[in-house]
Amino acid sequence: MRIILPIIASILSIGGGGVFAYFLLILLLSIDNGGFRIFIGPPKSETLLKLALIILPFVVAVYVLNKKQQHVIKKTIIASFVASFVMSFILIPNQVAILDFFRTPSKHVQLEIQSQVQQIIDKQQLPYVIDQKESESWTDDEVIRTVVYLNKTLPGELKKEEVKPFLGTTFETNVLLVFNDKREGELFKIVIDKGEESGCSNESLCR
Repeated sequence: MRIILPIIASILSIGGGGVFAYFLLILLLSIDNGGFRIFIGPPKSETLLKLALIILPFVVAVYVLNKKQQHVIKKTIIASFVASFVMSFILIPNQVAILDFFRTPSKHVQLEIQSQVQQIIDKQQLPYVIDQKESESWTDDEVIRTVVYLNKTLPGELKKEEVKPFLGTTFETNVLLVFNDKREGELFKIVIDKGEESGCSNESLCR
């Protein structure tokens, strides 16, 4: 029991510190600074009430524990709450980057998709080579799709019969195929989401 109570107190405090930091950040961003407001959030009174309701149980708990000389649990609550509060202010501004990191297809998935595309190239004897470095860089920027960047190995414009084998291919993740025919500024793109073509930068090549 001596171990369980500090653990429970720590978990609750970590959650409380994070939620408190979240609503405090909303309050700070919604403050009108000389007519300029970064974020239009809920009414300030509502946010302040939520902050009070979040912090109140922890203040009461620390007060009661201090009276009962439960210093270990009291220190655990304070340390966990403060640590979570500070970390939240570091993580929340970077949450988009963090979410993008977890949403970006893994290297394993990227290699699987590239392998599938390579099989199409080999089977149809198409004049393309996969640029792995560009594929990885584009995937990091795209985030929500695996990008396969294809360089054409023969001179000349892209042809419909060279693109057609890729259309309707079912991939295990959403895919963006980028075709580079070596002409400056000319990149042809096909978006294949959920196994169906959902975007094409040149309809004449896709129809």
